[in-house]
This record gives sequence, structure tokens and C-alpha cells, in this order.
Amino acid sequence: MNEFSILTKIDNYLKDFLGGFHDPVFKVGKIILIIVFSILIAKAGKIIIRKFFEKQKNLKFKMSDKKLDTMSTLIASVFKYVVYIWAILMILSDVLNLKSVLAAAGVGGVAIGLGAQSLIKDTISGFFILLEDQFAVGDLITVDTMTGTVENMELRVTRLKSFDGDTYIIPNGEIKRVTNHTRDNKMVIVDIPVAYSSSMEKVYEIAHGVCEEVKAEFAVFTEPPSVMGITELGKQSINLRIIARTYPNEQWAVERRIRWKIKEAFEKTGLEFYDRTVVTKED
Repeated sequence: MNEFSILTKIDNYLKDFLGGFHDPVFKVGKIILIIVFSILIAKAGKIIIRKFFEKQKNLKFKMSDKKLDTMSTLIASVFKYVVYIWAILMILSDVLNLKSVLAAAGVGGVAIGLGAQSLIKDTISGFFILLEDQFAVGDLITVDTMTGTVENMELRVTRLKSFDGDTYIIPNGEIKRVTNHTRDNKMVIVDIPVAYSSSMEKVYEIAHGVCEEVKAEFAVFTEPPSVMGITELGKQSINLRIIARTYPNEQWAVERRIRWKIKEAFEKTGLEFYDRTVVTKED
């Protein structure tokens, strides 16, 4: 009883102090409290959800880490939107006393009025992306002309981080074509120009040696490096090709290393990549 009497005295004091501004100030205060409370709930829920999925990574029988990260970000996003929609409805119905308007318009009408058509489209697309396992957090993908690593997959948008640090924020409903560079093993193809004047026996010996050295340096091969052979006879050089297969996203480092070692070996042995002189016939 004492608590209620104290609250009543405070309310009466505020009414006397604020006069006609009491109701608007009181409503603004409630709106601020609801917003702050909903933000805190959303942040706390995000932390709890992520901790829960982090624990799942340590279980013996579990999904892949990428799928767990994807589900974590998606569920956290769903929770955030649910909390924010609840806050908006609470402000409209309890604070602004728009219950009759909400009842007349209906939930569907209010959702459309709030621009939820695109939200529903993006949400459904996001669930289909997850259901069909098109990509997951950590995958390197290309959407239209944008290439990057999936940093976050939310209820409405997918966030990509490009190689140069740019962040692409793409609504899920606008993702029509996706190229996933992370799935399946990748082909390593290194074309080496060799001058016609070079000894092909020596070139093959060097190429085989480089393949063995690179094979020993990397533990990412599903098929070790090998010399495929001559693939083209150009105007100034012969094209020798080295091939291999690696785990996803490992092919570039292997290609760079092969080129580096071939360059060093050619310099040491005096072999040329291109003929320095070109002989042409006159008609």
C-alpha cells in the first residue's frame, strides 16, 4: 500500500508540475522504455543463441561449423525482428491507444502498411537458401557481380565481405543467381610458356621437380600436382600445363607457389619463357 501511495504522490506531483504536458511526456517516456527494453532483450537473446550454438560445435554428433554459424545468425535475426515487432505493436496499442485502429485494419493490413511485403519475400527467400543449403556463413560466393565471404545471414539480408574489405548487404529476395566457390574440390591450372629454343627434356625435369616440392609443402591436395603436358604451340612459346586438385579456397596459394618455383628454376638453369628473337618469312 505504501508503494502505491508513493507512486500516486509522484504521479500527482508530475501532473501539477507538467500540467497539460503530463500525458505526452508520460507517453514519450513509456515509448523510450519499451524501445530500450526491446533492444536489451534482442542483444541478450543474440548472445544466448550464439553461446548455445557454440556449445553444439563441441558435441560428438553435430552439423558442420558453417551450418551452425548460419543457423545461429538466422535464428538471432528472427528473434530480433520478433522482439522489435512486439515493441512496435505494444507502442501502437498500449501507449498510443490505437487498439481500435489495429483491430479494424487487421494484422495483415498493418503488416502491409508497415511495408512487410518485401520483408516477407526476403524472409521466405532466406529460409529457402538455408533449406536448400545454397551457401553458409564462411562460404566464398558470387551474387551477380559481387564476390565475397558470407559474414552474416540474417532474416532479411545476407552480408558479404569482399577481398578489399567492402561489405555488401544484399536482401535475400534479390538473390537470384549464386556461384558458390567453396563447395567441392578446386582445380589448379598453371600454364607455363616455354621458349622453342629450350630443351623440353630439361623443362619436363624441372616441372616434375617443382610438382614434388609443392606437393611436400602443402597438405591441401585431393590430387597431387602433375605435368599434364604441352597444350599449345604459340608464336613465341610452347605452353606447358601443370594441374592438381585441392580443397576449396586453397587453389590460389598453390598456383602462386608453382609459378614462383618455376620462375626460380628457369633462372637457375638459364631457360627462357619466350624466344627473344622472332623469325618471320617475307613473301
